[in-house]
Amino acid sequence: MNKQADLALIFPGSGAQYKGMMRSLYESSRVVQDTLHEADEILGLSLSGLMMQGSTVKLNRIGHMLPAICASSVAHYRLYVEQGGPLPAYMAGHSLGEYSALICSGALSFKDGLTLVRYRARLAEEVMRATGGAMSIMKSVDPARVELLCQELQAEGQEVSIACLNSRSQLAVSGQDAALAELEQRVSESSSQAQISHLIGSAPYHCALMQPRAAEMAAELLQNNWSLPACQLLSNVTGRPYTSIQEMHMLLPQQLYKPVLWQESITFLVENGIRTFIEMGPQNILKTLMPEISEQIRVYAHDEKMDRINMRNHLIASSAGRQRSESIMTAEDLRLKAIGMCLTHAMTTRNYNQADASDMPSLQLYTQVKQMKHELDQGVFPLGEEHVARALSMLQAVFEEKRTPDKEQQLRWQQIKQKTGVELQTEYTSLARREPE
Repeated sequence: MNKQADLALIFPGSGAQYKGMMRSLYESSRVVQDTLHEADEILGLSLSGLMMQGSTVKLNRIGHMLPAICASSVAHYRLYVEQGGPLPAYMAGHSLGEYSALICSGALSFKDGLTLVRYRARLAEEVMRATGGAMSIMKSVDPARVELLCQELQAEGQEVSIACLNSRSQLAVSGQDAALAELEQRVSESSSQAQISHLIGSAPYHCALMQPRAAEMAAELLQNNWSLPACQLLSNVTGRPYTSIQEMHMLLPQQLYKPVLWQESITFLVENGIRTFIEMGPQNILKTLMPEISEQIRVYAHDEKMDRINMRNHLIASSAGRQRSESIMTAEDLRLKAIGMCLTHAMTTRNYNQADASDMPSLQLYTQVKQMKHELDQGVFPLGEEHVARALSMLQAVFEEKRTPDKEQQLRWQQIKQKTGVELQTEYTSLARREPE
């Protein structure tokens, strides 16, 4: 599977479901049929029937809605892969969509991921019944102003907070029904432009009402088999890529009660070179948010037929251009790219050491290699094998000081070798232990 460096796949959350979803693709694609039937078997119910022929009322029940969106997102992704879609540089999911991304990136199997989605839905339903909690969507609002109003209500003893920061002027809020009603009133009074939709039957995701169930979610996560994702995968809690499986186990339970940093996530991706996004799932909810976050990007919704056609044309053109570019990439280009990848892996690898990373000697090595890369980019001196060796030894030193697990080290070395042909030589490791010059 080819990889496209400026591509990210994004996965929708609650609200993307609709009556009749997946019917057209089901009738035309064997891989979509197989995926939905697999979901039926995993869950022991006719989820595919609910999607395509069920009533809106039944589909909107949390226990049906979340698995339906997840299963359809996976079916979209499998169809995309079958049709030659490249591996993206990043995946990110909005709320529930983070579990779809975990499955499609290979961090979880479809069976384990869908089972976890059902478990998460059960927790949400129980909290909703016990607390009377719900959510509202607010458009054309100032997030900072809404945050202040939430704090006012919290000071009055009411439970309500921002649940999702979706764009510069759109967000979701969660809390107890009475607190939500009061917040909606105060927001409407403070802004005549505000558009507010109370989501009937929704659970109070991403707020403190869910926090008491986080430990149960954490225990359930550990019952499943996990792998490192095939591409970088963003966390809703941090808006940054996960650096390890352990970090997934730590942050996914927090995702239940902490806000989704969606705008921050997309901004991070754009700042890191992503220019094409494909929404994998029903509807185009995330696509419609994008223009407000960045005007530098191209976005397709895989659920829309014309978007699929335009997306394929764009990817084919990008692939042809990339192949031409790679065909003329010199050995020097590849060595310089390897140095850049060493710097990236050094920064994104999780620190398993109890010591403060800022006190680690390898940080000095990192700083030196970063300066060396800058000077190479500026043509201050010619690139030689010794510069590549220095970058590789720096990364090895970072792995050792951060106590990176062997499996994760091997995966990261493999990624560098696949992209550049450069690999760690035994003699390089000794360089890492030298005193900084």
